[in-house]
Amino acid sequence: MRGFNIQQFLTSLPRISPFVGGSSQDHFHGASGSSWEAVASSSSCVSPAIPRLRSDIDTAYSSSVGSYFSLKNVELQPSCVALPRSAEDVSAAIRTLSLGAHVWKDQCQFGIRGGGHTPFKGAASLDGGIVLDLIHMPSAGLSPDHETITVSPSTAWDTVYDTLAPYNRSAVGTKVSGVGVGGSATACGVSYLSFRYGYICDMVENFEVVLATGDIVNANAENNPDLWKALRGGGNNLGVVTALTLKTVEQGPFWGGQTFHSFDLRKKVFAAHVELANSYPYDQYAHFMNTLILNNNTRSWAMANSLQYTKSDPPVPEPKVFKPFLDLPQTPLMPGIPPNTLRVDEMPNYAREYDASKFGPKRWSFAMYSFAPDADFMEEFVQMTDEAMKPFVGLPGFLLSLNLQAVPTVMSERRGAVDSLGPIQTQGNVILIHWALAVDEEAWEHDNDITNAMQELFAAADKKAKKMNVYRTYTQATYADYWQNPFEARSKSTVEELVRTSKKYDPLRVFQKQVPGGFKLPEL
Repeated sequence: MRGFNIQQFLTSLPRISPFVGGSSQDHFHGASGSSWEAVASSSSCVSPAIPRLRSDIDTAYSSSVGSYFSLKNVELQPSCVALPRSAEDVSAAIRTLSLGAHVWKDQCQFGIRGGGHTPFKGAASLDGGIVLDLIHMPSAGLSPDHETITVSPSTAWDTVYDTLAPYNRSAVGTKVSGVGVGGSATACGVSYLSFRYGYICDMVENFEVVLATGDIVNANAENNPDLWKALRGGGNNLGVVTALTLKTVEQGPFWGGQTFHSFDLRKKVFAAHVELANSYPYDQYAHFMNTLILNNNTRSWAMANSLQYTKSDPPVPEPKVFKPFLDLPQTPLMPGIPPNTLRVDEMPNYAREYDASKFGPKRWSFAMYSFAPDADFMEEFVQMTDEAMKPFVGLPGFLLSLNLQAVPTVMSERRGAVDSLGPIQTQGNVILIHWALAVDEEAWEHDNDITNAMQELFAAADKKAKKMNVYRTYTQATYADYWQNPFEARSKSTVEELVRTSKKYDPLRVFQKQVPGGFKLPEL
């Protein structure tokens, strides 16, 4: 923050417009009756005049900073971590930070943390600034009729699934546990149920959001509908989401799991995957993902298929649509381990099966690549990846997972959903690759080399895809690395509408200029 002294900032601010419970400065300083708390990394955040801003609460600071999914964000050192417990507390913080930007131009930088799962450095944290950690924000919970559930942005999806499963209901959320609702909803993540219901963002009935002015508003189909649309895919560019009301859906236990195979069978899997992706009409209960894994223990590739058939009441074991995959010989990943995990189970258990945190603390890099379904291109991409990763496969803790999954038009057309993704269905059926690479902390010096290799690989893949006439620009924001801004892949009119809405609700561009993390909208 260019020498910005947060103690000077907090103690020198003039009083600003009061609201319920006192001035926003009182709230930010932890005045009597406020639930506000901020914890510091050093004396730069400490003042005897500011109760609750104390360096001796170092465990709370360390707990917040140390709990990000990727070690790339754990190593960042914000000056303060603020732990609001209500939308009013968030409002107080935003009012104060917005005013501070007038006092010290282009300073008062801050980050917004929900679940803290986005792995690229600085996505929800920063050196020397302030992080609003929403971990203590309240969740209203399940409605009496079980039709909606209201949660905080930091609530993990597996917690949502656990709440709904006893009622034979679920939500359109992430495929893995440990991911926060807020980021995956505002970035339009994908779900096992997306072929039936669309993207995660399309099932958000209401956002409670704090604007740059500190105003707390609701955004839904009736109130602030333009903001509601923009938040469905607009990321952190419009405000701080403090609560989300999600539609729930009927969903009992269903059949699914993983099967493990020799890597030599990959071409047969690629061919069957292409056939499934292009099938018409697409079976909307059928979710399939092919995963190719390279690690530094064996320095060789392994292969797994993830199959979920989400029809329940009753479940359908081994549905015909998956026969080409189920007919393949199965091979345990190692002796003594079953060759598959197929069973009838509940949504939260499937999500926990794919929890990446079980690998321990890692420096994660996510990225994504998309193309028109083509088995030959899949093989080309794998061969190119194998060559590009040879310098890194021996690094401590090296692990690379390529997760290939279909985005058929039955999903991308979204059947009239209101969001800010734009006409992505015009690209036709797509297969995307979620690239997930991890190394141990000892390999931190190789971060830039790994990123450069990824970018060179993806640029070479673009040339190959264009030559093979399978090039596509579809970008899944929840999988993208910092250099893959998803707004650049959306239509011009979609982005222009997003920018107009952003300027309407944030005319001073607080969330563009003071929040460096996340994907930013272009200047138009």
